[in-house]
Amino acid sequence: MQVDRDLDKVGVHCAIKDCNLLDFLPFICQGCQGQFCFEHKDEKEHKCPTPIVKVGGTTVTCDKCESILPVPVNCLEKDILSIHQRKGCPKKTTVNQHKCSFCPKMESIKIVCPNCKNNFCIKHRFERDHKCKPRVNPPLQQTISPHLQNLLSQLRNSKPVKSNS
Repeated sequence: MQVDRDLDKVGVHCAIKDCNLLDFLPFICQGCQGQFCFEHKDEKEHKCPTPIVKVGGTTVTCDKCESILPVPVNCLEKDILSIHQRKGCPKKTTVNQHKCSFCPKMESIKIVCPNCKNNFCIKHRFERDHKCKPRVNPPLQQTISPHLQNLLSQLRNSKPVKSNS
Protein backbone atom coordinates (compact mmCIF):
# COMPACT_ATOMS: atom_id res chain seq x y z
CA MET A 1 0.00 0.00 0.00
CA GLN A 2 1.35 3.49 -0.93
CA VAL A 3 0.36 5.13 2.40
CA ASP A 4 2.65 2.79 4.42
CA ARG A 5 5.70 3.70 2.31
CA ASP A 6 4.99 7.43 2.67
CA LEU A 7 5.01 7.20 6.49
CA ASP A 8 8.63 5.92 6.39
CA LYS A 9 9.68 9.24 4.83
CA VAL A 10 8.10 11.32 7.62
CA GLY A 11 9.54 9.89 10.85
CA VAL A 12 12.98 8.79 12.01
CA HIS A 13 13.89 5.35 13.32
CA CYS A 14 15.46 5.13 16.78
CA ALA A 15 19.27 4.77 16.57
CA ILE A 16 19.22 1.72 18.88
CA LYS A 17 19.36 -1.22 16.47
CA ASP A 18 17.27 -3.53 18.64
CA CYS A 19 14.55 -0.87 18.97
CA ASN A 20 14.38 0.74 15.49
CA LEU A 21 11.05 2.34 16.47
CA LEU A 22 9.64 4.81 13.94
CA ASP A 23 9.25 8.10 15.85
CA PHE A 24 7.67 11.23 14.40
CA LEU A 25 9.19 13.52 17.08
CA PRO A 26 12.59 11.95 17.84
CA PHE A 27 14.86 13.19 20.62
CA ILE A 28 18.33 14.35 19.59
CA CYS A 29 21.09 13.59 22.09
CA GLN A 30 23.21 16.69 22.84
CA GLY A 31 26.28 14.48 23.35
CA CYS A 32 26.39 12.09 20.38
CA GLN A 33 23.80 13.85 18.14
CA GLY A 34 21.94 10.55 17.64
CA GLN A 35 18.16 10.47 17.18
CA PHE A 36 16.26 8.32 19.67
CA CYS A 37 12.72 7.38 20.68
CA PHE A 38 11.23 8.42 24.03
CA GLU A 39 12.43 5.23 25.74
CA HIS A 40 16.10 5.69 24.70
CA LYS A 41 16.42 9.50 24.91
CA ASP A 42 18.45 9.50 28.15
CA GLU A 43 22.23 9.12 27.92
CA LYS A 44 22.15 6.11 30.27
CA GLU A 45 19.53 4.35 28.14
CA HIS A 46 21.45 4.56 24.85
CA LYS A 47 24.92 4.37 26.49
CA CYS A 48 26.06 7.72 25.04
CA PRO A 49 29.77 7.65 24.12
CA THR A 50 30.09 11.46 24.54
CA PRO A 51 27.80 12.57 27.38
CA ILE A 52 27.49 16.30 28.06
CA VAL A 53 28.40 17.92 31.36
CA LYS A 54 25.37 17.91 33.62
CA VAL A 55 23.89 21.05 35.15
CA GLY A 56 25.82 21.80 38.32
CA GLY A 57 29.19 21.03 36.78
CA THR A 58 31.72 23.83 36.63
CA THR A 59 34.45 24.96 34.28
CA VAL A 60 38.14 25.68 34.74
CA THR A 61 40.44 27.76 32.55
CA CYS A 62 43.85 26.41 31.57
CA ASP A 63 46.63 28.86 32.48
CA LYS A 64 48.80 27.84 29.52
CA CYS A 65 46.38 27.94 26.58
CA GLU A 66 43.36 29.72 28.14
CA SER A 67 41.00 26.92 27.04
CA ILE A 68 37.79 26.61 29.05
CA LEU A 69 37.41 23.01 30.23
CA PRO A 70 34.18 21.49 31.59
CA VAL A 71 34.48 19.83 35.02
CA PRO A 72 31.84 17.13 35.59
CA VAL A 73 30.01 17.03 38.94
CA ASN A 74 32.10 14.32 40.64
CA CYS A 75 35.55 15.42 39.39
CA LEU A 76 38.18 17.78 40.72
CA GLU A 77 39.36 20.80 38.73
CA LYS A 78 43.05 19.93 39.22
CA ASP A 79 42.48 16.43 37.79
CA ILE A 80 40.81 17.83 34.67
CA LEU A 81 43.64 20.36 34.24
CA SER A 82 46.36 17.74 34.62
CA ILE A 83 44.66 15.42 32.07
CA HIS A 84 44.30 18.34 29.65
CA GLN A 85 47.95 19.38 30.05
CA ARG A 86 49.20 15.78 29.71
CA LYS A 87 47.36 15.45 26.39
CA GLY A 88 49.01 18.69 25.28
CA CYS A 89 47.53 22.16 25.34
CA PRO A 90 46.74 23.68 21.95
CA LYS A 91 48.84 26.73 21.15
CA LYS A 92 47.36 29.97 22.34
CA THR A 93 45.82 31.80 19.41
CA THR A 94 46.75 35.42 19.03
CA VAL A 95 44.47 37.98 17.48
CA ASN A 96 45.92 40.95 15.65
CA GLN A 97 45.25 44.09 17.63
CA HIS A 98 44.92 47.51 16.02
CA LYS A 99 45.20 50.58 18.24
CA CYS A 100 42.75 53.44 17.84
CA SER A 101 44.44 56.73 16.95
CA PHE A 102 41.95 58.65 19.11
CA CYS A 103 41.72 56.57 22.31
CA PRO A 104 43.73 53.71 23.89
CA LYS A 105 41.24 51.02 22.80
CA MET A 106 42.42 48.04 20.71
CA GLU A 107 40.31 46.39 17.97
CA SER A 108 40.78 43.05 16.24
CA ILE A 109 39.86 44.56 12.88
CA LYS A 110 41.52 47.48 11.16
CA ILE A 111 39.21 50.43 10.50
CA VAL A 112 40.96 53.10 8.45
CA CYS A 113 39.40 56.51 7.86
CA PRO A 114 39.41 57.21 4.11
CA ASN A 115 39.91 60.91 4.80
CA CYS A 116 42.80 61.10 7.29
CA LYS A 117 44.12 57.52 6.78
CA ASN A 118 44.36 56.82 10.55
CA ASN A 119 43.16 53.63 12.30
CA PHE A 120 40.18 53.87 14.70
CA CYS A 121 38.02 51.75 17.00
CA ILE A 122 34.32 51.10 16.34
CA LYS A 123 33.32 54.08 18.51
CA HIS A 124 35.54 56.58 16.64
CA ARG A 125 35.29 55.21 13.09
CA PHE A 126 33.21 58.09 11.71
CA GLU A 127 34.84 61.40 10.81
CA ARG A 128 32.65 63.40 13.20
CA ASP A 129 33.64 61.09 16.11
CA HIS A 130 37.41 61.48 15.78
CA LYS A 131 37.59 65.15 14.78
CA CYS A 132 38.93 64.23 11.38
CA LYS A 133 41.50 66.48 9.82
CA PRO A 134 42.22 65.39 6.26
CA ARG A 135 45.81 64.82 5.33
CA VAL A 136 47.11 67.64 3.22
CA ASN A 137 49.09 66.36 0.29
CA PRO A 138 52.12 68.51 -0.44
CA PRO A 139 51.97 70.45 -3.68
CA LEU A 140 53.27 68.61 -6.70
CA GLN A 141 56.20 71.01 -7.00
CA GLN A 142 57.56 69.88 -3.58
CA THR A 143 57.55 66.18 -4.46
CA ILE A 144 59.28 66.47 -7.84
CA SER A 145 63.05 66.74 -8.06
CA PRO A 146 64.50 70.00 -9.50
CA HIS A 147 65.71 68.17 -12.61
CA LEU A 148 62.20 66.92 -13.41
CA GLN A 149 60.72 70.35 -12.66
CA ASN A 150 63.07 71.83 -15.23
CA LEU A 151 62.02 69.26 -17.83
CA LEU A 152 58.34 69.89 -17.14
CA SER A 153 58.72 73.63 -17.53
CA GLN A 154 60.51 73.10 -20.86
CA LEU A 155 57.68 70.88 -22.06
CA ARG A 156 55.07 73.43 -21.03
CA ASN A 157 56.90 76.21 -22.85
CA SER A 158 57.59 74.25 -26.03
CA LYS A 159 55.43 74.45 -29.14
CA PRO A 160 53.13 71.53 -29.91
CA VAL A 161 54.37 69.12 -32.52
CA LYS A 162 52.00 68.45 -35.43
CA SER A 163 51.75 64.92 -36.69
CA ASN A 164 51.91 64.08 -40.41
CA SER A 165 48.94 61.80 -40.44
